[in-house]
Amino acid sequence: MSVKVQIRPYNPNLDTAALLPLWQAALGDAWPMRADLLRRQLTEHRFYRGDDHLVAVADGRIVGFVGTQVDRWEGLPDQKRGGGISVVVVHPDWQRRGIGTRLHEAALAQLRCEGVQELRLGGGGAYRFWPGIPTDIPEAYEFFAACGWPLDPEQRSCDLVRDLADYHTPSAMHARLAQENVSVRPARQDEVDDVLAFEFEHFPGWAAGFVYMAELGDFQNMLVALDAEKGIVGTLMLHTPSSRWLTANITWKTLLDNALGGISAVGVAARERGRGIGMVAVGSEVLRERGVGNCHIDWTRIVDFYGKLGYTVWREYWMSTRTLA
Repeated sequence: MSVKVQIRPYNPNLDTAALLPLWQAALGDAWPMRADLLRRQLTEHRFYRGDDHLVAVADGRIVGFVGTQVDRWEGLPDQKRGGGISVVVVHPDWQRRGIGTRLHEAALAQLRCEGVQELRLGGGGAYRFWPGIPTDIPEAYEFFAACGWPLDPEQRSCDLVRDLADYHTPSAMHARLAQENVSVRPARQDEVDDVLAFEFEHFPGWAAGFVYMAELGDFQNMLVALDAEKGIVGTLMLHTPSSRWLTANITWKTLLDNALGGISAVGVAARERGRGIGMVAVGSEVLRERGVGNCHIDWTRIVDFYGKLGYTVWREYWMSTRTLA
């Protein structure tokens, strides 16, 4: 006798206790999760709305879940609204019954209602678990390919990790900065407006994240490269265990320890590149001084660039985007 499966909105007050065991049963071997991290990534942020996520319920228990993301950055230039599907998970006992497909279809319908036009798989948005489909979950590749996502096994991104316990900025880097008359340091509060202006001019795709960081009072986690004559020529984001914004860089404490930190949104103005400013080098040292153990850099393809400082590939992902009609 078939069992009726209901798809309904995820309710954090009612469903959170059941979601973690579901995650652990389906994904816990490769990607173990913690209740506090799961809550923060899914619902404990300003971008969450009550019907963003959906659950599949059968026999009174949650047997499936889909998480979505909608770009809800206020005050940004008009553009096509983006969003994504962050995860689809079905309990192993209930897989291959069409539940994942129903969750996926319901999520797409919901994203259309939100006006999402540019859709990402995994990555993007203010909060995410992965930038794409983890390559250690090949069945997920097959599922999303069957759901119509354009996937090329050669189109990959990766996460990098380095243990900062023995890290020190190379002396040659300090000499280079002195030669270029550039200082790299955390931003001061009175410099936040200048940092935001720099982002909107040079890296508008990252500007929203810096705005959010400023709103949370995390200006000390904005690293700036300051030319003595030109002002700000580069920026990046630092993430530590005490950061108010739980980004993807500090999600996987279950795998990389509670002292996990990260670096993201590394950007040097186009006309200033090639000067060897070394923002990642200094940022790594700042993180070590703040007690970070492993430093996580997510969603990159420039492995050799970070490899010069000892960062190595941690995990890889298949990437895909699509347009919603």
